[in-house]
Amino acid sequence: MPYRAVLLDFYGTLARATAWGETPEAILAEHGYTLDPGVRRQWFDDGFDGREHHEHSTSREAYVAWQRERTLAMLLEADVHPSEVEAIIDRIRHGSAGRVMEAYPEVPGVLALLRGLGLPLVVCSNWDWDLAEAIDESGLTGTVDALVSSAWAGARKPHPDIFTAALAEAGVGPEEALYVGDTWIPDVEGPRALGMHSVYLERDGHWPDPGFPAGTTRPDAVEGVHVVTSLRGVLDVIA
Repeated sequence: MPYRAVLLDFYGTLARATAWGETPEAILAEHGYTLDPGVRRQWFDDGFDGREHHEHSTSREAYVAWQRERTLAMLLEADVHPSEVEAIIDRIRHGSAGRVMEAYPEVPGVLALLRGLGLPLVVCSNWDWDLAEAIDESGLTGTVDALVSSAWAGARKPHPDIFTAALAEAGVGPEEALYVGDTWIPDVEGPRALGMHSVYLERDGHWPDPGFPAGTTRPDAVEGVHVVTSLRGVLDVIA
């Protein structure tokens, strides 16, 4: 069956940050604390993937409050003294002000070609409430047809609820959709479990992906999964 829509991860697939501003690690270090990578993963990064959180996704206010609760829990686990918690939370919350987002060079042109084929394009991302703002920062506003953030959908990839929301935006069934992303478990295993086709984007210098199946080789990582090194490779898959 020919593909009738393309769903795309955002960070690492369409765009990246060339600067992050103040990181939680740097802020904590100034206060004399060390943030263990495992603790950060537990509360905010890949260790947090797959989580369902519909009760916190009813509004931006509710989601931001939940983000604050998780930041507080992370700081307490890092043994931050209660007298310093509020100041550190405020600095972390404002730390992204120095972030600089940039689309990968080939992305705008490839998105234009895909839309020229009549394919709806939907960004489906594990992101916060401000995905639209991040798209705008990256210079990609207007290049896709719809956005679905985990913050809005109430679930993080690879949870099926976020994919279901993205498919509804595209107006297609899972077997008609191609999903493109750069992280194996959320972007390959998650879509395939729902019946979608997957493309694994492994750019030059790709970060170590702990979810990549052990004992497999590239480019034929898993039967039925296309592996590409830039978004241009998606055009070959579509063809």
